Amino acid sequence: MTTKPLPLLHARDLPTTGDELWSATSAVNALVAELDASPSATDSVRRLRQVLTPDHYDTAGPHETPSLEEAFSEHDTFFGVARAHGPADLFLRALLVAEIDTALDLARTASSLSPAERSALVGAGSALLSRRRAHHRGTGLVRPPEGLVAPPADEHTAQLRWTSGHRLFFAHLQAITVTCGCAVNARTAAEQAAYLDYTVLFCTSAALAMRHAADFAPELYVRSIRPTMTPPHVGSGFSGLQTRDHHYLVQSLDSLGTRLLPAVAGGVTYRKFEDALERLYAAHVHVCRRFGGDTNVSLRMEASKEDSGTTGAERARQYAGLRIRKLGGRRSAA
Repeated sequence: MTTKPLPLLHARDLPTTGDELWSATSAVNALVAELDASPSATDSVRRLRQVLTPDHYDTAGPHETPSLEEAFSEHDTFFGVARAHGPADLFLRALLVAEIDTALDLARTASSLSPAERSALVGAGSALLSRRRAHHRGTGLVRPPEGLVAPPADEHTAQLRWTSGHRLFFAHLQAITVTCGCAVNARTAAEQAAYLDYTVLFCTSAALAMRHAADFAPELYVRSIRPTMTPPHVGSGFSGLQTRDHHYLVQSLDSLGTRLLPAVAGGVTYRKFEDALERLYAAHVHVCRRFGGDTNVSLRMEASKEDSGTTGAERARQYAGLRIRKLGGRRSAA
């Protein structure tokens, strides 16, 4: 995986209508249309990554209050993310680059996800590019390797997976924000439901990205990863609450809740959306539990010296439940 920052488009520049989104997909399709296949699948993926990575992009300036911007920026820096200002197609290019990096990670070191889950993990961007939605089988630009090798067994590969998995997670959160925005601005119920189908796709892939990011032995997390998320490497109380893309995602979902058309709100697509959203938050709880959250407090709770008797995993469940209820879900988070 490259050590260069992944240039994620700032939320202020993300496409918000179907016209803007499909214009972006057309621009990306034009970029890759003349890319010749290489005899080596890995070489083809690397060439695709090179084509999609922008040679230059403008850095997005701060848009939030100083304290919030500081927290967001620290989180971005830790996971190797740069915030870009530019045309809407940068959003989709970064999404595909993040999926490519994950496919290359899988080529080096497999995850415990099933073959279908691995295809969904790295195939959602291709589905959007080709306007496929339901029953996606990972037949697009980016494919996971067919063979399986041992999961990460050393600190270096675990750190790479933790970082690349989170970068893919952030890109998928952006895709949820985009597709929700398109649903908010949809003109008909059929159009709104179609964009929510894409939202379901990216909720699923984002949940898988969280699981993938944590797919290594818990002792590697304790020994190698958790210490890097404490002072002096980062500020005290480093937390997923500093995730910039989730901050904007919540705003987009709130808007969706006020603009749902009656035919969509009572339909199958919206119920699938609710289920997918709950699975997304449940994936965060899974990561907390995998790395000792059932018995220990989170880094944020540890920094605040909170002594409430609540574990990190239980606090994650509480946050998930609050978010689901706030966003209009009718069932508690898993």
